[in-house]
Amino acid sequence: MGQFACKHVKKAGKINTRYVWLFCVGFAFAVLCFLATNAAMEPFSSSEFCGKCHEMKTLYEGWKQSGHYVNVSGTVTECIDCHLPPKDEFFRHLSAKAYIGLRDLVKHYLGRPYDEEKMRQKVLENIPDSICLRCHSNLLGKPSTPAVAILHAPSTEPNAPTCVECHNDMHPRPDSSGEEASGEGQTEAAAEQ
Repeated sequence: MGQFACKHVKKAGKINTRYVWLFCVGFAFAVLCFLATNAAMEPFSSSEFCGKCHEMKTLYEGWKQSGHYVNVSGTVTECIDCHLPPKDEFFRHLSAKAYIGLRDLVKHYLGRPYDEEKMRQKVLENIPDSICLRCHSNLLGKPSTPAVAILHAPSTEPNAPTCVECHNDMHPRPDSSGEEASGEGQTEAAAEQ
């Protein structure tokens, strides 16, 4: 029994090349899957794609007139920047994207008629301040204007309103002339931010 066990034990320090090759092939396959997944998701990650659904057309047109699209810095905030977990949290981002995409697809074809105002309220209720603070983290430290500092000073107090309670019309509804309709809770100073 002792001789049998000794014959099958590898010498210390010797690496079986078969396992090295298996590891390399597996690693290469994982990298290829990761790259393929990213490439496949890219067309579905644009704001233009989001705006193709008739349910999102008004919101898409409003976004194109908002401070998240047109601003002094030239920075464009895409739909997925606010409505999905950050891309650097790859698996969380991917699973949320798949879940929300499939849910919206099922609702589009099998759900009740789309109520834009009801859906807007539901979305606003589910946007935590942490999403806004990804880009607007320095509102008090380096505000763009004194008015912005004054308007955001109460945000540090307990029971302060959330970002979307004040900025509740981030996707202004375009009027029939194509100009931006006035947004409730949207101040000129906040629009600059």
